Amino acid sequence: MTQDYEQLRLRLAENIRLMRRVKNLSQEQLALMAEVDRTYVSQIERCTGNPSLLVLCKLANILEITADQLLVEPDILRSFLHVK
Repeated sequence: MTQDYEQLRLRLAENIRLMRRVKNLSQEQLALMAEVDRTYVSQIERCTGNPSLLVLCKLANILEITADQLLVEPDILRSFLHVK
């Protein structure tokens, strides 16, 4: 169970970072749009913070992706987006 949780946290962190860069947003811009602190976005991207479901949905909406897509394998998301 713990391994699954850690795997999901890693996927989430990498996918949020990927989508933020694809959308050409800084951590601060994303944080302002999601009404959270920039350090919180940084923590999520570094796997030291756990977003609430509300924050996860806000981030997904801003990044124009579904919350469940943020939890897929990053390679799958990259292929879907046609980015490296």
